[in-house]
Amino acid sequence: MKLPNCPRTPWFVQVYQWGTHPTHFLDSCTQRYGDIFMVRWPASAPIVFVSNPKAIEQIYTAPKELFNIAETYEILRPLVGDQSLMVLDGKLHERQRSLVMPSLHGGSLRSYGKLICKLTEQMMQQWKLGEVINLSSWADNISMNVMFQVVFGLDEGEHLVKLRQKISSILDYFSSPIIVLHLLTRSLQKDLGAWSPWGRFVRLLNEVDQLLYAEIAQRRQQPQPDRTDVLSLLMSARDEQGEAMSDRELRDEVMTVLSGKGVAATAIIFGLYCLQKHPEVYQRLQSELDSISNPLDTNAIAKLPYLTAISQETLRLYSLSVVAMRVATTSFELMGYKFSAGTHVYANIHSLHHRQDLFPNPEQFKPERFLERQFTSHEYSPFGGGHRRCIGYAFAPFQMKLVLATIVSRYQLKLVDDRPFNLVRHAAGVAPNKDIKMIVTGFHDQKPKPKSTSLLTPINAV
Repeated sequence: MKLPNCPRTPWFVQVYQWGTHPTHFLDSCTQRYGDIFMVRWPASAPIVFVSNPKAIEQIYTAPKELFNIAETYEILRPLVGDQSLMVLDGKLHERQRSLVMPSLHGGSLRSYGKLICKLTEQMMQQWKLGEVINLSSWADNISMNVMFQVVFGLDEGEHLVKLRQKISSILDYFSSPIIVLHLLTRSLQKDLGAWSPWGRFVRLLNEVDQLLYAEIAQRRQQPQPDRTDVLSLLMSARDEQGEAMSDRELRDEVMTVLSGKGVAATAIIFGLYCLQKHPEVYQRLQSELDSISNPLDTNAIAKLPYLTAISQETLRLYSLSVVAMRVATTSFELMGYKFSAGTHVYANIHSLHHRQDLFPNPEQFKPERFLERQFTSHEYSPFGGGHRRCIGYAFAPFQMKLVLATIVSRYQLKLVDDRPFNLVRHAAGVAPNKDIKMIVTGFHDQKPKPKSTSLLTPINAV
């Protein structure tokens, strides 16, 4: 049976490159082998990487029975739990997804707009002229603040302050290199005491769970039906049989939503970096923001054409998730090759987004490309596709756009270090290999200006 080409470098070199610098690995393999290639690593099923749009469409639109995904997210199970929609397939996944999705989309999403802008403004109040801002840590903090208040609401109190501290600690520790190594190597997942890496993780998680279950219990005892935070919406959600989520399901889905904190922070970092590297884009965005009739209408801001195009182009250039993963449950054919059940199939989103035939001069930051043409979901796919599309596909760009708009409409910034950075693995995607720092150089004069931005609207509104 004919199979795609495989890289010829030693397997341990491939694993290291994929684990540390995934975009470099994908670039080198795609350049040499084209739209499809395959890797075979010890203790792993064969993995097929595909960047052909038609093949990706075939993957996204395949019958649900052909692929499962839960297996590919096993690494997250220790954090998100057994009932998280990320580690479920079939009917169980469909149920949990239908219960969670409304809290992050539609009217619920729009209701978070003013909160996002308010929190951003509060965190910018400390900025002073000439001050150097560590954007990497600032974006992480604003993302944590937003996610926590979106999930739990605006209530103050010692309990929620402690819960926020513990959740922030566990999310940071979960993404640390030492814990990633333990997640990839099950034999290391042993509690050898509070000072051992896995022992510390287990104790942190237990502390989070105690506080989180206490919050759920309190809300069950004192229900407030008018609350619109994610936890309240999840507690009031009902499935087709009229059943509510159990405490365990609530805990796991809350941790699933909160685990997206790092993705949102990285999107903000890349967005501001791209704007600073292209002052003409920054100025055009300021003009678009100045021209809006009601600057307090956060939903209108999030729909601005050029701001949306900037968000889209940023997520094209820097993939929040470099691949969308599937595992074949039966034999299948793709691009003329036949594969057996158990084969891992990765839609190579990074290479898809850097195709010359889809995005001319793909390394160039050019928001206008999203004003000039329409891209299908298998040509532009920052959050995956099909029935397993990331549940945060609407929230992450919504938050990103409002944070960028709030900053750009008020400040002039400049990169402290203009030298390029390298991309290194960060969760399922990539992040800069160094902190991105900016200096406050001035304040933006918000005098109304004539509308000069294009009236074309990006088709892919994410």
